[in-house]
Amino acid sequence: MNQQDSAQSKLTGNAVAGIAATLVYMFSRLMLTPVILNYLNLTEFGLWSLCFVILSYAGMGGFGVNSTYIRFTARYLAEGRKEEISRLLTTGVLYMLVFCVLFVIGLVYLMPFLLERFQVEPALRETASTLLLGTALVFSLELVLGGFRYIVNGMHEYAREKTVTTIAGLIEIGAIVGFLMLGAGVTGLLYAYAIRLVLETIGCWLIARAMLPSLRVSFSLFSREHLRHFFGFGGKVQVLGVLGIFLTAVDRMFITAISGLAAGGMFEIGRKLPSTAGGISSSAFGPFLSTAAHLEGVWSNERSKSVKERAVTYLHIILTTAAIALIPIAFHPQARPYLFAGSQLTALAAAALAVLLLLLLNRSFSSESRLESTEIRSLYLDGIRFTNILNSVLFVFLIAMAHPLIDVWVGTEYPGAADVMILLSTAYAVQLTTGPITMLFRGIDRNGRELEYMLVQTLLMVLWIPAGTMVWGLNGAAGAIAASSVTSTLFILWRSNRTLGIGTGEFVAHTVLPALLALPPALLIFGISNLWPQTGRVALLIQILLCGTLFVLSSAALFWKFVLNEQEKTKVMEMLPIKKRPSC
Repeated sequence: MNQQDSAQSKLTGNAVAGIAATLVYMFSRLMLTPVILNYLNLTEFGLWSLCFVILSYAGMGGFGVNSTYIRFTARYLAEGRKEEISRLLTTGVLYMLVFCVLFVIGLVYLMPFLLERFQVEPALRETASTLLLGTALVFSLELVLGGFRYIVNGMHEYAREKTVTTIAGLIEIGAIVGFLMLGAGVTGLLYAYAIRLVLETIGCWLIARAMLPSLRVSFSLFSREHLRHFFGFGGKVQVLGVLGIFLTAVDRMFITAISGLAAGGMFEIGRKLPSTAGGISSSAFGPFLSTAAHLEGVWSNERSKSVKERAVTYLHIILTTAAIALIPIAFHPQARPYLFAGSQLTALAAAALAVLLLLLLNRSFSSESRLESTEIRSLYLDGIRFTNILNSVLFVFLIAMAHPLIDVWVGTEYPGAADVMILLSTAYAVQLTTGPITMLFRGIDRNGRELEYMLVQTLLMVLWIPAGTMVWGLNGAAGAIAASSVTSTLFILWRSNRTLGIGTGEFVAHTVLPALLALPPALLIFGISNLWPQTGRVALLIQILLCGTLFVLSSAALFWKFVLNEQEKTKVMEMLPIKKRPSC
């Protein structure tokens, strides 16, 4: 079996391993959150969440680096140039060391501003400073030495890497419970976090060295050529990472700044289940990057756009998005002071401008080259199909059972969290459709498609989330996120389907319609939970477990009967832990 066939054959197994690891993480974290809330108040819980909002900006520096490790390790492995992997690793380690030193120094100087801006009470400021600096230092260790983890991914051993992170995550949970019981308070979460990252780093280093004994880090291996990879391919992905991490934090940033830490804590409770469920789907996306890096695609009439042409395209997309974003803001009387003294006439003008700009965009995109690759086309359709089916099971269940889940999970003191959860589940279910798309285009070094999508989503969220929060509170913020996710996802699907020559009918039939089969079982359990509501956590938990079992089994039966083809059924059977009888 050649390298390309080997990479493709491992894709399904790696994706399933990622999902399995995330399932373990999900259930362990769900069980852990009520324990944490038993020891911490809502303000302290919001403070811990705020730490990771700030910390996410450090992750911006490593985003392009991580993708560079994966892409070029996969390329060097395919080309038989394993000695180059050590040069790549050394260059990345030194690059990230410089970045992390600058980040920590900058955080120290910005600390008073951050504490004031996010309304941290004076009594909590010493604790907040400790948490912010502590998480920054620990995360810097992961950024500097995380190359071992992504080298393992680039060698298509995603499953082994996930085994390490799962074990380290379970140890972290035990450490959290232990520190909280010992009275460490919110700082106990920091200590446990440090333990997890140290264990992950050591475990991935051992795996990488076992797979590639010649792998080492040495100043003598620093390479300007590989540094150009980090600033070239990695730089383009870096921009995407900055936007991506900004988008993961912008909701909590606006909510905390507008409504305070307690509102941020409430939003975090409502976000936790959808976010964790989203991690299950996104855990399957990683192998798409390294697999796409192995595949070859031919572009019809390929012509590199000039910098000016690209700038014009991005400006056109930004103007179109801005026109779309202003329509609801101008229509709603309470949202108008947020930007300008709008009117219904202004909203209609914005709508007309948006239609005109969309028509011009469609005309511009129709003249661009297409990717002629049956392998990538198949990966694209099957990846989205698989993602949508998985999302329909995860998020439709969360929507149908939102209020019982919140009540049994953290108690009845947080009723607003269930409504936030419903809206965010809708947002994440749609947005995660883009996962296979962005990884495939990143793997073939066509990051422009992802950048266009990120520009659309960023602008919509920056305009809609503050307006929604001020008008409707937490539900307004969650609704703005859902609207932004749906709009930006429709854009990248329109763009990508055109690039791959996929018609709307083919796309909907292959990827969208199959996922709708989860709706009838969801309506059934929603009716059961509302017709026979339960009181008390034990009775409610039993009802959720019974409804969940009914939902999963019913959905699986419908998918097996009406959706999966024979090849897909064979793969499912191969993954099930069923011992085959020896043939006579």
